[in-house]
Amino acid sequence: MNVNGARFQMLFGRDDWSRCRGSDAQPLALWWDALVSPMPLPPDDLPGWDESRSEISLQPQLIELPATSGELRLTLDARRGASADRNGNVYRIADDARSLLVTSSGSGNESAFWPAQPADCGAGRGELRLAFEPAQAPREPVAERYLALTTTQDDYLVVAFARGTLRGLMSFDLISGGPPLQIQWPDAVPFEPFAMCARHGGGAWVLDRAHRQLWELDCTLAVVNAGHAMIDFAPAQIDDFQPLSGPPREQAAQRFPGGLDLAKTAVALLDPIAIQSHGEGRVMVLNRDLVQQRSQVVRLQRDGEGWGVDASQWLDALPALAHDMVYAAGLGQGGASEEARLFIASEIGNQVHAFDVIDRDGRFSLRAPAELYPLRRYGGRALVAVAGKAHYDCGSAQPRWTPVVQQHRQRFAAQAVLVTPVFDSDELGTVWDKLLFDGSVPPDCEVEIESRAGDELSGWFDGQSQPADDAQVIGGWLREPQPRLRGDGPELPWLRREAARATRREAGSGTWELLLQHARGRYMQLRLTLRSRNGTTAPRLRALRLWAPRFSYPQRFLPAVYREDVDNGDFLERWLANCESSLTQIEDRIVNVESLFDARSVPQDALPWLAGWFDLALDPSWDERRHRLLVQHAMDFFRWRGTVHGLRIALSLAFESDFDPIVFDGPRAQDEGAGRIRIVESYQTRLVETLVAQALPLAQIGLDQTGLDASAGPRTLQRGRLWTPAEGNAGLADRYAAWQQRTVTPLQQITPFSLAPPNDTDAAQDWRDFASAELGFVPTVGAAERARWQSFLQARYVQIDALNHAHASAWSGFDEVLLPAAPPTVQAAIDDWRDYCARGAGSRERKLWQDFLARRYRRIERLRAAHANAWTDFEQVPLPDRLPASFAAQTDWLQFERQLLAMHRTAHRFSVLLPVASVIADPYALEQRLGLARRIVELEKPAHTVFDVRFYWAFNRVGEARLGLDTQLGAGSRASELIPDAVVGRAYLGASFVGGRERLSGRDRLSLEC
Repeated sequence: MNVNGARFQMLFGRDDWSRCRGSDAQPLALWWDALVSPMPLPPDDLPGWDESRSEISLQPQLIELPATSGELRLTLDARRGASADRNGNVYRIADDARSLLVTSSGSGNESAFWPAQPADCGAGRGELRLAFEPAQAPREPVAERYLALTTTQDDYLVVAFARGTLRGLMSFDLISGGPPLQIQWPDAVPFEPFAMCARHGGGAWVLDRAHRQLWELDCTLAVVNAGHAMIDFAPAQIDDFQPLSGPPREQAAQRFPGGLDLAKTAVALLDPIAIQSHGEGRVMVLNRDLVQQRSQVVRLQRDGEGWGVDASQWLDALPALAHDMVYAAGLGQGGASEEARLFIASEIGNQVHAFDVIDRDGRFSLRAPAELYPLRRYGGRALVAVAGKAHYDCGSAQPRWTPVVQQHRQRFAAQAVLVTPVFDSDELGTVWDKLLFDGSVPPDCEVEIESRAGDELSGWFDGQSQPADDAQVIGGWLREPQPRLRGDGPELPWLRREAARATRREAGSGTWELLLQHARGRYMQLRLTLRSRNGTTAPRLRALRLWAPRFSYPQRFLPAVYREDVDNGDFLERWLANCESSLTQIEDRIVNVESLFDARSVPQDALPWLAGWFDLALDPSWDERRHRLLVQHAMDFFRWRGTVHGLRIALSLAFESDFDPIVFDGPRAQDEGAGRIRIVESYQTRLVETLVAQALPLAQIGLDQTGLDASAGPRTLQRGRLWTPAEGNAGLADRYAAWQQRTVTPLQQITPFSLAPPNDTDAAQDWRDFASAELGFVPTVGAAERARWQSFLQARYVQIDALNHAHASAWSGFDEVLLPAAPPTVQAAIDDWRDYCARGAGSRERKLWQDFLARRYRRIERLRAAHANAWTDFEQVPLPDRLPASFAAQTDWLQFERQLLAMHRTAHRFSVLLPVASVIADPYALEQRLGLARRIVELEKPAHTVFDVRFYWAFNRVGEARLGLDTQLGAGSRASELIPDAVVGRAYLGASFVGGRERLSGRDRLSLEC
């Protein structure tokens, strides 16, 4: 509805257009659906439906290339069997039928396949000898003829041959090579192969045209019984040697399975000339009627022990009798492969006709699209499928096998007429405003529009009080003005970009508009006539919109005197209606201006403008959906910016195809799933158990090189085995004495355990091993703080005696000076400690320790009570270089140095891990993806953080994978679907295959795994 209250009714899509009726008053759906079944001929002016473009147009017509003057029609004698294997090598019978030739898919050259020399066709490798024959009277060599051949799905080349009256089959193994296996056909069974094709699952179908028989051979070339009686070709005989007693011994009769008699099927095949497999147990037979000079395709389908027969309509599209057929794909525009079709060549031989094979509700039929597939120098030898695409033999030219390519020439009917269903405005006396249709009206084409409107209707209403499809408006047809192409594009926003592309591609595309002149009444009906003057182009209609009621400017804004004169008033009404149409569009934009501020409705061209309000730059490589989602959730995106979840949102927008906008609401458990983008903060990777396991030597925890305890199996490292503050200083001293295999003394139990290693090198290493085993880490900050304190004092006093005199102490050397455990009482010591704490160098860990205590205790009095000391300020508290005395102080120190300090060392660092699902990904594309991820993270990360971006597999990786989140059962690093073929210069040993890995009906190709 526009701002003036007018609405439009629309025809759009096949369902709407099919409700229209042709000149014969029949619905278009009746004819469009009937084109796939035998039906009477449609009317000449029937509109056609273009399924690929969803448009109605003139009916396309087949283009027939006339027979070349002076050329004779093809005969079946020109046919020679040919077939291609899965690698694209084409095998064929030579023109003299005495040898087999092969065309290599690599070089395109043709060479002899069997026998090696044509002179060997007689007595030699290709001759079949009987088991018993007189040695003194050798048989005269008989020339061998090849009748038909095919390649099977399990890579055998099966050839039917004739040697005199003898018939048989030869089977070549195309994988293993070697001489063929020959099978003799029983002499008593008539067998004259004319055509062969591969059977689904292995084996072959054989057509005997002379006897109208169809034989089915399984993968062992054994005849599959077609459901008919067995053939007795050798009667039962009494053995020459009989037992002394008992019944006589006789040899059973030799029986042979019978073939399918094509003359006795439900559709009698008069002259079958070609066969093509169409799935399991189904075969299509090309049949000819020589009397009526017509052809058809019959599909035979095995149904238990019987056969179902479906015959297509007679192929009127063929200008002459059929000659050969192949079921494969053609090459369309730009070399793009099409869907598989049935290509049939006629005796004229200058083109093949394509037919869509339709199996609807179990009914078999053919539909001939109006497409042109010309043939050049086709001698009628063979049509074959090479790599799934149709090819033909073009004679001695190179390359011999030429693909069947569509030539994009079109021919249309001169005219088409359609009548729309009745449009109902729900108001008597409605003045219908305008008609618009989206499509194309090229030069030399036109669309004529007639209308009839009124308040009365002949026909019926459906159950929803709407006019039925067969309803008619009472009245005659009135000619409306010729439509004009709009200069400002379609009125529907979603069609503007498509119309712009079409306008650049072809003239006359866009939205066509006309102001209705004679339409007044509740009901409205249109008759459209589409015409083409040259027959090579056609008007096309995609959507039709009919607006009503008209907003009258004279009635709303002008005095009644302007309407008193009927003729002049009508002219003024129509003239101002043009202005109303233009002004209404402007008013619509003003009323609906809020749509420009909504990311869901703003036109795509205005999206960057709307994104600029948030200072967002839209990546041009993203699709429209991602652009709209980012703008729509811009505030949520900024709310999460600088966080781990904000980084995940930005990366998911760029890399994940199944991006879910729900991630803008907050983190979810699904975000951590396998194969998703991972953001790992470094401080979270330092777990206590991991630190202990890395610090302990294998020998000290009872594990061998494999990580298994030889006596107790896999060992679990328990946190409770480490020292805890509950044991106190005495417990740690006991552990240290036991570690050194000595007895602890009472003095050692009360002496604070040193958190700095001894000066002796061996003793220091032993102390570090003990700390790793019993504490779970090696204390370092206390020793470093003591060393800095000693250096400070030595630089100030130079001599130890001067220090002892000033501090009233008795140190024997500066290396024995300890950190103050309590506030100094001597003024010189107080001044020295205050000056030392005020220094900036080396104070990072001490400041962290003091901040940790200040946040935990808040007031210095609470710290003094918990730690049992007398410090007056948090800024004066030193790092412990000896184990603190109280339980609270020991707990604080242990948490600070073992956990918090380790986390702080890796704070503000994180890694972005992008999943890789295939080892055959292009390295250049991966590098581009890595660079894009770096740029995104650099823009979205907090300024004080450091990061790296890497790829990862969605499998276990030590130190990076999380069990249950980053693991996938059945997709290990040796999964066959992830192992690529080896490419020289890019393959790695142990990560690729050399050779094919495809399983072919139980026969594996020879392959070598690196």
